[in-house]
Amino acid sequence: MSFHRDSDKGDETLVEAVSQEAGKLIELLRCSTAPDAALAEATHHIQAAMEILAPHLQQGTGWSTVSIASDTPGIGWLDDDLTRCMPFSPVSGRRNPIAPSIRLRRDGDEVRGEATFSPTYAGPPNSVHGGIIAAVFDELLAMANVVSGSVGFTGTLTIKYHRHTPLDRPIELWAVNYRNTGRKQFTRGEMRVDGKVTASAEGLFICPASPSGES
Repeated sequence: MSFHRDSDKGDETLVEAVSQEAGKLIELLRCSTAPDAALAEATHHIQAAMEILAPHLQQGTGWSTVSIASDTPGIGWLDDDLTRCMPFSPVSGRRNPIAPSIRLRRDGDEVRGEATFSPTYAGPPNSVHGGIIAAVFDELLAMANVVSGSVGFTGTLTIKYHRHTPLDRPIELWAVNYRNTGRKQFTRGEMRVDGKVTASAEGLFICPASPSGES
């Protein structure tokens, strides 16, 4: 495979492309029935790639889920691509190989998006793992808080599983912050397939206390 380097974005395009390939590798290994000889050869190539990348590992803090311009210059907020500002997120980060294919966008005071889950994220037969669904809701609802003008930490997250959420099919995502009382943000969201709700969530998020001690 050849990679395209976008001169206007520095190495962003290349890093994201390599991360996508690593994600495909995870899926191939997860679902592999390869014989020992093929696995041994693949291990050799993986170890070679690790040796190439290891000297360039950035150590220390700063690799949070949300990475604003101070961490990654040139990566900012786009209403039609909210996931752009979270490149390291294990849920939607384009630079995180374990993240499923998720894109979020702003729609007024709401957040909408699409997700597709490969067999890497399987739980019940032909269905997305319930824990993966919960993780996606945690980020989806948090982003709804952000577009409403509030940022908070997850206090409680309640998930209702209405029916199975299928693998390898487009999943509609929706969330909205519907009430806030000071530091408390109340948010809800849904996953839908062909208009039918497969899972829904209610979240309570707590904004950080102000220096004045506002509650």
